[in-house]
Amino acid sequence: MNAKLTFSHHIQPQLSTVFTGEITGYDSKRQSWQLDHEYDASCAASLLVKPEVGDKVCFIELDGRYYLVHLLTRSQKNQELVLESSKKVHWIAPRLRFTAFEQLELISLNKLALTGKDYLMSAASTMVVHAEHMIQQLGQYSLTAKGLLKQSAKHQVITAKKDVRIDGERINMG
Repeated sequence: MNAKLTFSHHIQPQLSTVFTGEITGYDSKRQSWQLDHEYDASCAASLLVKPEVGDKVCFIELDGRYYLVHLLTRSQKNQELVLESSKKVHWIAPRLRFTAFEQLELISLNKLALTGKDYLMSAASTMVVHAEHMIQQLGQYSLTAKGLLKQSAKHQVITAKKDVRIDGERINMG
């Protein structure tokens, strides 16, 4: 059986040679990586792992420009992998899970939003919340402490449309 690959006249196939090399420098003004002291390359849009000097990489030449397309090895064995993009990143998946055996940090220099139908937050040891202002709006709110529950403020207001109930073996007011 003979098979023939045909392309639309809009598609111009290009053969591109894949090169391998070492990152030997970075030009921050041009935002380009120097490869083997000879080639200047920019990162392909799909390369999310931030390269470092000394890394071994694959790169290609396309239209007279060089592009880093793969990171093969790091210059240092225990060097962290940094995912970096100048573009917005949006992950879509039926399930997304992050697992960290030591520490997990979510940091936003502006807004951090967590939204879901059900929201579960738990800590095995200590949970600390710091905020300049905190507003909670709920349909029902239940708070239970096995030991001491303490609220303190310079001013505190408790209001109810119908009943306020204080129940205890001993109640101290003032």
